[in-house]
Amino acid sequence: MMRLNPDATFDCLYVANHLQVKQLSISPQEIHLFTYLACLLWLYKERVVSDWGYDFVGTELGAPFSRDIDTVLKELLARGYFQKMHDHVQMTKLAEQPLHDLSGLIINQERIECLQAACVSTAAFSVGMVSSALSKEPELMRAKAFPSSRFLLEDSARSQLYIQFDALRKAVSKQSNDLRLPAIVWLTALYRFDEREK
Repeated sequence: MMRLNPDATFDCLYVANHLQVKQLSISPQEIHLFTYLACLLWLYKERVVSDWGYDFVGTELGAPFSRDIDTVLKELLARGYFQKMHDHVQMTKLAEQPLHDLSGLIINQERIECLQAACVSTAAFSVGMVSSALSKEPELMRAKAFPSSRFLLEDSARSQLYIQFDALRKAVSKQSNDLRLPAIVWLTALYRFDEREK
C-alpha cells in the first residue's frame, strides 16, 4: 500500500467533506483550488510555506495543481474513501471516521483554521467565483502569463503576495482574528479586479 503525504490526505478529506455540504460531489480541480487557498491563508497568518507540507505548481490555465493532492485523490478512490461520479468525486461513509480522528489531532488545528476559512468562502461566493478570483492572485497570474509547470510560492515570487497580505492585515486585523473575514475581503478584491479586466 502506497504511503501518502499525511497533510495532503487530511486536506483532501477535510475539503471534500466541507464542500459536499453545498454540492453532492466536487471536482478534483476544486480540491486543488481550495487547498491552495488554504495554503495562501497559512501564509497570511505569517507561517512558513514549507510547513504546509506539500507544494503546488501553476498550470497553463492559471490554476493550482499539487502532485501530492493528485496522488492522494487517486489512492483514496482506490481504497473506497472516495467514489467517482463522472468527472467528480464524492467522499464515502468509509472516510468519515478517519477524518474525525485526524481532525481531533492537535497537529492539525492550525491547518483546520486555514482549511475552514477557505471552504467557508463558498458562503459568499460560488466555486466558480472563487476560481475566477484566485486566477488574479499574483502567483497564478504569473503561471498563466508564462506557461510552464513551475512551483508556486517560492521565495522570490512571494513578495507581491506579501504586499497584498500586509495591506489586508492593516484593513481587517482590528475587526477580527477570524481568518474567514480576510479570506472573503481578499477574494472580493481579487474578484472585482477580475471583473474590471473583462
